[in-house]
Amino acid sequence: MIFKIAWRNIYRNRKRSLITITSIFAALFLIILMRALQFGFYDNIIKTVVESYSGYVEIHADGYWDNQSLDNSMQVDQKLINDISSVDGIDNIVQRLQTFSLISMGEKTKGGVINGINISDEQKITDWNKKMVSGSFDLGKDEIIIGKGIAEYFKIKENDTLILYGQGYRGMMAAGKFPVKGVIDLKNPDLNKLGIFMTLESARNYVSSDEISTHIIIDKSQYYDEEKIFNDLSQVLSENYEIMTWKETLPEIEQTITADSAGGLIMAFILYVIVVFGMFGTVLMMTEERKYEFGVLISIGMSRLRLFNIILIETIILSMIGVVLAIILTYPITYYFNLNPIDMAVLMGEGADQMMEDLGFSPLAPMSISWDIPFSHALVIFIFSLLISIYPAVRILKLNPVKSMKI
Repeated sequence: MIFKIAWRNIYRNRKRSLITITSIFAALFLIILMRALQFGFYDNIIKTVVESYSGYVEIHADGYWDNQSLDNSMQVDQKLINDISSVDGIDNIVQRLQTFSLISMGEKTKGGVINGINISDEQKITDWNKKMVSGSFDLGKDEIIIGKGIAEYFKIKENDTLILYGQGYRGMMAAGKFPVKGVIDLKNPDLNKLGIFMTLESARNYVSSDEISTHIIIDKSQYYDEEKIFNDLSQVLSENYEIMTWKETLPEIEQTITADSAGGLIMAFILYVIVVFGMFGTVLMMTEERKYEFGVLISIGMSRLRLFNIILIETIILSMIGVVLAIILTYPITYYFNLNPIDMAVLMGEGADQMMEDLGFSPLAPMSISWDIPFSHALVIFIFSLLISIYPAVRILKLNPVKSMKI
């Protein structure tokens, strides 16, 4: 009965109801699309930088991150691998050996980072063949793949030879000639400028140790929380190991996402202010214009609580119609742009693609299709509806039926 009366009241003043629904719909429509684009862009950054090589969680020997020396490396046995594998949410485990080296060819020399990798395990995380600029990822003994930045610096291509010189394990000297098998573009400026990749066995031979590793990289299952994996690993592994998530190993990415998200929240707040004032204006007019009606209803015996419930339901219905329309109309748009990402370089103009590549970001920005975005903002609108209903509740409680019926 109350719902029926509330619906009739909404339909009775169609123009006012339409204005309120439209304001809620327009604001929520913009908020959902804006946040979907933001979160889709963040997911793409994480996929480009974290999933491509860094990994969601890293394990090192205790103290390695602060002093990245081969002397702080670790030996990985099957028991350690089994302990890590016992944690839920872990999809793949990859060992790596990483060390600094000087790179030389002709009269040019620069620093680089050697990455000893297990090719078959790495392919489970990301398809490296798709990242190859030239050559092949099928590495043989003492063959290397170099980042695109190194290839451009030395102006070399596959089958050329680089001389690597550095410090090995326990003070041993490390040096050797390595033919270039291919050039890779990892969409990460630091890796492209410094990265040299060889098999794990070749890297161990180079540093004169057959057993050590510096990193264990963990790839998580889709939608699984890396923080939970971090907490579970902390319970399983001893204090001889340090565990870090990508937010610690790549703090600049986390800071970029946090700063940009804050800007999005400010814009969402502005739109919420517009919605709230629009809803409050409607409730204000609805309450003041119907004082006579309220006075009559109270005089013939309707309780003030029931009258307040009618106003509350009217407010909720108006807000929910706008919310449902916004969700229904934004989902096809976000789904389309999730499959067909927006090229931010085209929108930003000439030179933007190179600028974003230098920052390590992909210019493609797919929209997120997570239901958390529309539902969370719909919940905010619902809460605002309840808060706005406080005003008519107070007015109804203080209403004098005799005075309100005077014309």
